[in-house]
Amino acid sequence: MKRELLQNVRIQPYTSGDVFERTGFLSAVVGAVIGTAGALTLTIKHSDDGSTFESVSDELVFPDKKTKDGVYTADTLAKDDVVNIDIDLVGLKDFVKITASGAAATDTTLAIALGDSCVQGV
Repeated sequence: MKRELLQNVRIQPYTSGDVFERTGFLSAVVGAVIGTAGALTLTIKHSDDGSTFESVSDELVFPDKKTKDGVYTADTLAKDDVVNIDIDLVGLKDFVKITASGAAATDTTLAIALGDSCVQGV
């Protein structure tokens, strides 16, 4: 029986602005437990070398909402809300950086799950 999670995803705590390598993964989900009520904005940038980052031009990098320059905003979040934001990594370079800002970014705990592995476990 094939399992979809086992050996096919990488889940890790995430700190706003950290760089991660997306090589081998086609999608991601950023999970957030909101620490302060308000809006949460995620800005995604990508790079070939992990040091020189540029804005994302793909308007559908966040499949739930058409965006410009890789910026996604979730409005009116309450303290302790749990939010999952889907990200399509297909058009992005190997190194990705996601920065959280806005009132809701204060004291918010983040995690990232990378999925749709190009190499499937058996």
